Amino acid sequence: MSKLALINIGSNSIRMVLYQINVKQQVKELKRYRHFVQLAKDMTATGAINQDNFTAGIQVLKNFQQIIMEQKVDRVIATATEAIRQASNQKDFIQAAKQQAQIAIIVLTGQQEAEYDAIAIKTDLHLTDFLFLDTGGGSFEMGVVQQQKLIQADSWPYGAVKLYDYLNNPQQLTIAQIKNVQQLLQQKLQKINSQNIRRLVVIGGVHRALFTIMDQPDSHWLAHDKVESWVQLLQQNSLQQNLTLERIEAQRAPFIPAGLLPLKTVMEYFNVKQVCFSKAGLRNGILQEYLEKMNEKN
Repeated sequence: MSKLALINIGSNSIRMVLYQINVKQQVKELKRYRHFVQLAKDMTATGAINQDNFTAGIQVLKNFQQIIMEQKVDRVIATATEAIRQASNQKDFIQAAKQQAQIAIIVLTGQQEAEYDAIAIKTDLHLTDFLFLDTGGGSFEMGVVQQQKLIQADSWPYGAVKLYDYLNNPQQLTIAQIKNVQQLLQQKLQKINSQNIRRLVVIGGVHRALFTIMDQPDSHWLAHDKVESWVQLLQQNSLQQNLTLERIEAQRAPFIPAGLLPLKTVMEYFNVKQVCFSKAGLRNGILQEYLEKMNEKN
């Protein structure tokens, strides 16, 4: 019996999940933790994580380390994505995490992030052919899986927080802003060949928020039109109007309209017919890889 802690340092939040793994490699989730730190928000002119967010992020990791010690965790895997990947003070943050919280951070490339996403979705939904989209705070990843093989994937630095900042913290998106961002994203998506696959699996916090607001379960396919109508509503509403919706998370509400622009663009650009939300994500892909490596050792 062993305990594993998986930590993900994202652009919007820092999360940790504790797992218990028995000798048969059966996994039991013990507890999960989440803190909104928004490392990608209000970065300095030089592209650095600002001091307040930097300090808050390290404090979260110190708190996590205390839990890790109390719970007698055997293995810790801490990964970081777009905010740390692009930060000009990346090395400072990694060093502070190591020295102050005794946590070693692995900074994933966008390609690695997409690969873990694909592993997670395949494990969760057992699909053969699908497109997938993971929109986080700092970036979005998109890939094409055919015959259960990841044949193409890429990552772009246009996540929910980044787009919100790019659009100067809008209280309500304008038609011009939506069109401007969509044109930008369409240029990036030209390198992706969808192989005429019309089913899209979405993961990540922005899409979890969308399906929660829609009151739709995960692992359930919805027609493109239904998803599109909700995306349109959230993007047409002002922030105050969105805050009146049931099941919306107040802390995430300001970023949702901008954060759904990659989804809107992908659905239109690739003529998506069906959309499904998978509760799996980066963490699940890392867990699956860890279990496979354990199995190889045994």
